[in-house]
Amino acid sequence: MNVKSYLKEYIVRADAFMASYIARKILEVQDVGKNSKGGLVAVDMLERYKNFCLGGKKLRGGIIQLGYELSGGKKEDVLGASSSIEFIHSFLLMHDDIQDMDFLRRGQPTIHKQYESKHEEMKFKKDFKLYGTSMGINMGDLGAYMGMEVILSSSLDESRKLEASIYFSRLLQRVAFGQGLDVTYEQLPKVTEADVMELHLQKTSVYTVGGPLKIGAILGGLPKKNINAIEKYGEPIGIAFQLRDDELGLFSSEQELGKPIGSDIREGKNTILKIKAIEKTKGKDREFLMKAYGDRNISKKAVDKVRDLTVKTGAYDYSKKLAKKLVADGKKFIPQITKDLYFQDALSSFADFMIERGS
Repeated sequence: MNVKSYLKEYIVRADAFMASYIARKILEVQDVGKNSKGGLVAVDMLERYKNFCLGGKKLRGGIIQLGYELSGGKKEDVLGASSSIEFIHSFLLMHDDIQDMDFLRRGQPTIHKQYESKHEEMKFKKDFKLYGTSMGINMGDLGAYMGMEVILSSSLDESRKLEASIYFSRLLQRVAFGQGLDVTYEQLPKVTEADVMELHLQKTSVYTVGGPLKIGAILGGLPKKNINAIEKYGEPIGIAFQLRDDELGLFSSEQELGKPIGSDIREGKNTILKIKAIEKTKGKDREFLMKAYGDRNISKKAVDKVRDLTVKTGAYDYSKKLAKKLVADGKKFIPQITKDLYFQDALSSFADFMIERGS
């Protein structure tokens, strides 16, 4: 399977569905609020949400669709339900950007920064940062509620929808625990490789690969024995996805990534690249890396030096080899998920895509 083509086709259909859904929501709030201030604020929030969530990789929604298809369902039937995770993913990104104090996402200002600018334009009273943060939280909440409405209002089997929604809710609880782990680790003086791998499992892995695939499989009625193998497939491959994300975060360009290069360094983000580079350096180089990670005002020259040391120490190589091993570990469970050769190839191609993608 050509994963890029599969996702490209899905993005077009999912974007059309999401835009249509938000357009209906705008009509609803306009009708309720008329020309009141409440109605105007709600419309503004929905318009900004639409601009934020359209486009992007839509990887997780595409994987839900794949899970549904390999269970014997038609992709047209799961479009709405699969889009639910894309609404929710946008919500998680909005809250993540607040916690990381990021100012750029998908090539445009982050939502809380957009509202800081609106505060200035409208000459509102009180603190502009508090307003931006508050509206960023409210926007994320809005996406969470829309996402659950979309899956529960879809025209799929009621018992399967309920089961999938309960599993989805538990999945998101793990993401919240993982995010809590992430911000806590940023405060600790020392974090180990095992700590980082646990963080990747809880925050990203189950939510990116195995989780969406399992949601699609539940909605499609895949037998339990096959569904059980999905988690064994997804967990290592999901961690590999995050390793690749961290590599891109350090070595990609702002144009390709849609966010500032070096932001992981400024945040002091705990990655395998960071852990191994510090572990493999001594003296001034080690001291430099320790100071660089977490430096909000780090220069481009210093970012380039972090990159250089990450390669020279073998940390970059270590990360890539580990990601390949994790993908190979996950692939072993593909025959337990499906006997269909087309979908076995699809699952294998998606696994490879996780560590070969350029954005």
